[in-house]
Amino acid sequence: MIGGEAVMGGAAALLTAILAELRLLTMKVKEDARDKRVSCEWKFVAMVIDRLCFSVFTFFFVIATVVVFRRQLF
Repeated sequence: MIGGEAVMGGAAALLTAILAELRLLTMKVKEDARDKRVSCEWKFVAMVIDRLCFSVFTFFFVIATVVVFRRQLF
C-alpha cells in the first residue's frame, strides 16, 4: 500500500498547490476590481472639477466681455 499512499500524498500536494494558486488569483481579481473602482471615482471627481472650472471661466469671460463692450459704447 505504499504506492497508494504516495499517490494520495501527491494528489493532496497537487490540490494544495492548486488551492494556493486559486487564492492568489482571487486576491488579484479583487485588487484589480478595487483599483478600477477607485480609478472610476477619481475620474468622476476630475470631471466635476473640470466642469466647475469651465463654468467659472465662462462666467468671468462673459462678464469681462460685457464690461469691455459697454465701455466702448459709452
